Amino acid sequence: MVAVYERGLGFGDLTMAADAVRAHTTAGLDAFALASVEADALDEVRAALAERGFVVSDGSGQEAAGAGAQSQQGWVNLIALLVILGYIAIAVINTLVMATGERSREFALMRLIGSSRGQVRSMMRIEAVLVAVIGMVFGVVVAIPPLIGVSMGISGQPLPALPVLGSLAIIGAMGALALVALWIGTNATMRTRPIDEIGSR
Repeated sequence: MVAVYERGLGFGDLTMAADAVRAHTTAGLDAFALASVEADALDEVRAALAERGFVVSDGSGQEAAGAGAQSQQGWVNLIALLVILGYIAIAVINTLVMATGERSREFALMRLIGSSRGQVRSMMRIEAVLVAVIGMVFGVVVAIPPLIGVSMGISGQPLPALPVLGSLAIIGAMGALALVALWIGTNATMRTRPIDEIGSR
């Protein structure tokens, strides 16, 4: 056995010979050269290569490059998550606005029997939070299979790499949009006087 190759982020299924790859590049040169150097000669070799314009790094440099590639995949997954949750958010917002608009007579009846505008809004805020939480959980569950597919296609790993803060920000933004949509729908529905609204068809 000469080597074991594990497909990394963004690489294809096959590894080609160096000569074949160089023939299909613009410069015809290798991007990296790996060298094994004795510990006592490391500084001397590093200085000699640096004088000739080479960028010298140890294993940590390769680890940083791998981390950068993983970060790029994380952003790709994040964009996919944004698209999926965006579609779900649009559907949830439309449903909330339409459903709230159809409850105008219910709001009018509540106000005629003594409920204030603030009490109606408070009830709708609680409903909005419940709907937003359920929508966010549902959205994340729906987004998992496509993200696993993207991750398997890019890195061969089933667990997608996602920036935690970015993911939480997107999920929070989707929930906030649902709350704003319900707030706007509630205010628009209560513009009409209750006595006029209760008699409408």
